Amino acid sequence: MRIIIAGGGTGGHVFPAVSIAEEITDRNYEDEILFVGTEKGLENELLLKKGYKIKHISSRGFVGRGLFKTLIAFLYAFKGLFDSISIIRSFKPDVVLGVGGYVSGPLVLIAVLLRIPTAICEQNTVPGVTNRILGRIVNKIFASFDSSVLYFPSKKVVVTGNPIRKEILNKTHSPENFESISVLIFGGSQGAYSLNRSVPEAFSKIDNMDISIIHQTGGKDYLYVKDLYIENGINAQVLTFIDDMAEAYSKSNLVIGRAGAGTIAEITALGKPSILVPFPYAAHNHQFENAKILESSDATVLIEDKDATPEKFALTLTNLFDEDKLNIMAANAKKLGKPEAAREIVDGLYNLAGDN
Repeated sequence: MRIIIAGGGTGGHVFPAVSIAEEITDRNYEDEILFVGTEKGLENELLLKKGYKIKHISSRGFVGRGLFKTLIAFLYAFKGLFDSISIIRSFKPDVVLGVGGYVSGPLVLIAVLLRIPTAICEQNTVPGVTNRILGRIVNKIFASFDSSVLYFPSKKVVVTGNPIRKEILNKTHSPENFESISVLIFGGSQGAYSLNRSVPEAFSKIDNMDISIIHQTGGKDYLYVKDLYIENGINAQVLTFIDDMAEAYSKSNLVIGRAGAGTIAEITALGKPSILVPFPYAAHNHQFENAKILESSDATVLIEDKDATPEKFALTLTNLFDEDKLNIMAANAKKLGKPEAAREIVDGLYNLAGDN
């Protein structure tokens, strides 16, 4: 099978794409995979490091950019169509998969016009504009949440969950021991301002607990957060970026973070209790909707960004540091997990390509 995987820009799109590529390679090393992204996306460094081939097309986002920038984005997308024609004719894929982000639009559209089997992945509860459009013309839609079916032709949708990297799934996790609490805090690759400001101070308000902390801050807040922990006499491992998320997850029994689709997929597959603070400016407020799914199943505590004060975190953490509550949340999170997502998606891709 020859497959093009198009999309990227952020970890939320790139990491699921890598998970799918890993599954394909594990099944048949001779299958050929080509990634298509943009020159400035996160995908470049990550994919090249893993040895995958990548080509670039011109594309920019349209939503919320103003008239002039929207016009520029339209011109980039128009050029991206011609870039896509060249890439597809050269690579001759059996199937094309869009994993999200504006870069997937031109490539998948051209594949449809050239009558190549196509599919998209929708990671969030509320699809973005690109996927809503593509959903009408592609052959198959792999969704992470049941609620996404409402936005697409239902006969095309398969609810698979969001693919998770094998190193995270395969890492041996320590048994949950709530006599000592290990907390993992991260807000995406760039960190999260509200978490960086509030969480360290919140821990200073909690007494008589054996707590270990791993906190990913992003580059801008690193020194501030590190100094804040030191000033409050808290021993914490503070990092700008966590290279080995599998190891970080394996050491934690509580996660504090945003509510991107990748985070949701990982903490449910691993059965991690969590406190989620959705990014308030996410398109269509999809992070809030993602977190509501977990909250409705008593698998997380949802705190809106405007309410994410040190006092609120301290009260929430104190209430959660009870063995029964954390055990219940962990079990409920595990019930929502879909660790076989990559396998199911690749099954679907082979079927589309006519190679069962």
